[in-house]
Amino acid sequence: MVKMDPARADSLTLSCPHGLTLQGVTAVVRYRIGESAQTLRLTEMNQPDMAPGLRAIWRCEPLGDGYRLWLELTNSGEVPVYLETADVLTGPAPDMGAPPANWRVYQNGWQSWSPAFARHLEGTTYADPGTPEYRAAHQPHWEPDYDGLVSSEWFTVLFAPPAPALLLGFVTAKDQLAEIRLRADGSELTARCHLDGVLLSPGATLQTEVLWVTAGPDPLRLLEAWAETAGREMGARLHPSPAASGSPLSPPLTEGRERGGGRGWGEGSPTGWCTWYYFYGENTADDILDNLRAIADYRLPLDLILIDDGYQTAIGDWFSINPDKFPEGMEPVAEAIRAAEHRLGIWTAPFGAAATSQLFAAHPDWMVRDEKGAPVIGWVHWGVPCYALDCTHPEVLAWLEETFRRMRREWGVTFFKIDFLFAAARPGRRYDPSATRAQALRRGVEAVRAGIGDDAFLLGCGAPLGPCIGLVDGMRIGTDVDPNWHPLFRYDLSAASTENALRNSITRAPFHNRLWLNDPDCLLVRQRGPDLDLVLNEMRTLTAVIALLGGLTLNSDNLALIRPGRLKYLWQALPPTGVSARPLDLFEHEMPRLLLLPVERDWGRWWVAGVINWEDHTVETTVRLSDLGLPAGRYHVFHYWRRRYLGITDDGVLLRRHQPHETAVLLFKPVSDRPDLLTTTFHVCQGAVEVADCCWDEAHGLLRIALEKAGRQFGEVWLTVPEPWGVVEVGVDGERHPWVSPAPGLLRLGLTLEDRAELTARFGRKR
Repeated sequence: MVKMDPARADSLTLSCPHGLTLQGVTAVVRYRIGESAQTLRLTEMNQPDMAPGLRAIWRCEPLGDGYRLWLELTNSGEVPVYLETADVLTGPAPDMGAPPANWRVYQNGWQSWSPAFARHLEGTTYADPGTPEYRAAHQPHWEPDYDGLVSSEWFTVLFAPPAPALLLGFVTAKDQLAEIRLRADGSELTARCHLDGVLLSPGATLQTEVLWVTAGPDPLRLLEAWAETAGREMGARLHPSPAASGSPLSPPLTEGRERGGGRGWGEGSPTGWCTWYYFYGENTADDILDNLRAIADYRLPLDLILIDDGYQTAIGDWFSINPDKFPEGMEPVAEAIRAAEHRLGIWTAPFGAAATSQLFAAHPDWMVRDEKGAPVIGWVHWGVPCYALDCTHPEVLAWLEETFRRMRREWGVTFFKIDFLFAAARPGRRYDPSATRAQALRRGVEAVRAGIGDDAFLLGCGAPLGPCIGLVDGMRIGTDVDPNWHPLFRYDLSAASTENALRNSITRAPFHNRLWLNDPDCLLVRQRGPDLDLVLNEMRTLTAVIALLGGLTLNSDNLALIRPGRLKYLWQALPPTGVSARPLDLFEHEMPRLLLLPVERDWGRWWVAGVINWEDHTVETTVRLSDLGLPAGRYHVFHYWRRRYLGITDDGVLLRRHQPHETAVLLFKPVSDRPDLLTTTFHVCQGAVEVADCCWDEAHGLLRIALEKAGRQFGEVWLTVPEPWGVVEVGVDGERHPWVSPAPGLLRLGLTLEDRAELTARFGRKR
């Protein structure tokens, strides 16, 4: 319900579901006519309001269990109007039933690498480095009064348990950068669209992005609902997985499966090998060919070969190939990749031109300009300034489209990773003065998409997230992984490190298959040494989280030199399930500790939990069934990394020595009164991808299990054998096979799975 605030004639009250109320709210537009700054405050819904040179209407419509709000702005005068910001909603924060210091606030960073987590307003781990470089890369709306302000891009969720949670989120993002601002003392809550001083000509009309306001008892469900709604509104390109769970705890995205594109890549998340995190741009053509042979020798099910940064002579000169690294150019390498039946992927940073590039020398007029007319630096690449391309310039858009069309046509590229996309949204003067920064960025990505075609895979990186929805197939959602667990500067949450990459990836897990396919960055499994400082538990945590999140799974080791025993960890993350685990305690801990993947098949149901110890010391961890939201009952529990059966519980399990940076992967399987499959060790998700069928023949006491997984991999299959059943014989592909009983009521056998196998186990009742 929307009504006038009886205490204030200049504001409204917005009554949200579950008893939350926003009192004293208004809408505010800031603009300029010439050098004169103007402000228009609106207090009535769906009624026009006038100010010098501007006519505004504040719209409100129901949406689900809440409201859609937006502003329509028209230049009603005879001179240009320059629009600065539009607050679609602003007023005091609601009474959340607790002091603001006790609130949890989902803080979504601006671009892929920006910190994202459910921040605690008191005792937070967040630290603002405060450097110009940090502000340019992560705080696009920074102002001197940022102290005491929490800014979240596009959406936020406020939560103070046990009270209901409040969601404010823009569900469109094509035209303006937008943020939700909260004063940490609760005095002000604002949903703002940034109009960047754009020109609104006489008679022209502009609409802000659409804000959704709603509330509910479960903040994680609200977050998932926002992502689902934004994806639908923006036409997200989705690749639903055949492994999608039908569990009530992880409902299938039936609406999402009907929208978007992604044609040409089929279902599920891509897999592949990337040059970057071993060679860091120093790889040669021979290094790529060596790894191509290693993939074939090990029969690794990796589809994509991604050639990352370093092949070009300069940012912007994408067809000027470094002759020292690729003496015969790109074509022979591309041909070898295709001949080996892999897809070719290429990295670019399309919206930049290095100061040393031929592109900048030939077209200095293509750059975004500052107030003094100097080209704006998009970023500094290995010490070289890269200037930001003006993606509102028609010649730039034509060049982008043709560049990517050539890569598709001449090299056969079908996977494109586009990086440092925030450069297109740098502040500055552009060819089109009526275009916002968000529109400039989106036009650039649209030109890339037009060049590569609808059936190629487009992966965004270093990207302001909202404007890319509906154009990209995948999105990097965290910082770079790194050979180190902690970042060099411990409190810079945007710095490259495995810890930072995983935190962001877990925090943004609800975006997967709602906005795009999530890319948690590359999996590194090589042994610890001069080029990798991850200990075993850290590497296993990286493997477990990537596998549980179900998104893109790209390896970036030198497979030609890796110790073969390490490849078992890569095998155990392949193929990705395509379905993301849920971070159940996202709003309880700033570093979420509990991931849960429900798996449901025609022949069984189980849950895989990832229990993370972020501490630098060993802890004791209790995991209760109630923490996981599992139905009441009795469950077998299996500890994946330790290959240990933990017994049957109807309450929970205690991990007495939960080691530093260890993720305990626990399977919970309901107890059955007949012989049943407990787990397999071929994949972290333990049956979600490699078990094609499991059939029990009661009349003959026969359990048949069909296993299917590309390649050649050794693993174990565990069965439960309750009383009064006993094992008669076990076979694999029609041949008798040895087995052991590691504990009463358990059967374990090892086998090498080559693409597919059928396991049969015959049981009889004991007399």
